[in-house]
Amino acid sequence: MKEEEIIEKLQKLGLTKYESLAYITLLKLGPSKATDITKESGIPHTRVYDVLSSLHRKGFVDVMHGSPRLYKPVNPGVVLEKIKEDFIEDIENLKVAFLDLYREVHGEELPEIWTIQGFDNTVERAEYVIRTAKHEVLINTPFEFLKLLKGEIRARKDIVFVIISNFEEIPDWLKRDNIILARTGGAPWLMASWIIGDLNYALFFGALPRDKRREKFYSFWAKSPKIIQNYMHWFYTIYFDNSEMVKPINYESLPKPLSLVNIRTLITLLKFVELPKRAEIVGRLVDTKEPVTLDGEIIAYEYTPLMANVTARADGREWKVGGIGSYFEDIEGEKFILLE
Repeated sequence: MKEEEIIEKLQKLGLTKYESLAYITLLKLGPSKATDITKESGIPHTRVYDVLSSLHRKGFVDVMHGSPRLYKPVNPGVVLEKIKEDFIEDIENLKVAFLDLYREVHGEELPEIWTIQGFDNTVERAEYVIRTAKHEVLINTPFEFLKLLKGEIRARKDIVFVIISNFEEIPDWLKRDNIILARTGGAPWLMASWIIGDLNYALFFGALPRDKRREKFYSFWAKSPKIIQNYMHWFYTIYFDNSEMVKPINYESLPKPLSLVNIRTLITLLKFVELPKRAEIVGRLVDTKEPVTLDGEIIAYEYTPLMANVTARADGREWKVGGIGSYFEDIEGEKFILLE
């Protein structure tokens, strides 16, 4: 890299042209007097002390006190790594500040909806959804596409999968305790594919492309809890509830506590167990939006295309708990933790 290019990049990191010249000169000379730096770099003698003092404050130069005073360049790897860490920290802090600002004004998270171009990019996003999920993944897709996700699915034994596909035979890698399988029920299958992870990410696309159309293939990527909550509702009411269950979950073999974020996934699991079940439910009171945590037991559930809720007994009373966006129930449930 030419020296002019190095100076340009150092200026992008916040150094002035003279500071960049002085640091490069010190790297060439090693520990040096100010007068030597002036002669080698061309920095005016009247400016060089201010330049070196500024470099010292910014962490690029160490001062070796004595007579004469010497200036020593800090190892580039050390100083650049520190700049990198500070820069990343500033970016993360800004992200939080911007999202907090949006939330304060609009009362909700900043929605993100993206168009993804290219079939390979769609596969990568689907893998990312599975890899980053903390609680549950819902998948509705042809077996042809599902097979591309085999590695990621096999790697996740710590979350619940609900998978709908056009199975003929069920392969061994889908016969695990944490997977619910359903065979597509017909016409609704033709509408779309969904890969949904918790309330964090969702991927949506239509028919799979033929090879010659792979680069022109488009899918849609969403990061918005409210939007994804609707996707989850459609996943169950349009697809899962119209499909044939071919493999239930092995609930008793799953490690506890078991956390879920979707009320319909919770009820789908409860159908395989005897009630009551000890549980902790985290959410908000529907009337006041105050945060609340119930530590008790689930004693009943209600599941229809229009409504899904559980009845929980805690604190000496019974509570109706729905999912995100609930308004008929007592509590809007955000996390459901099964304890036994």
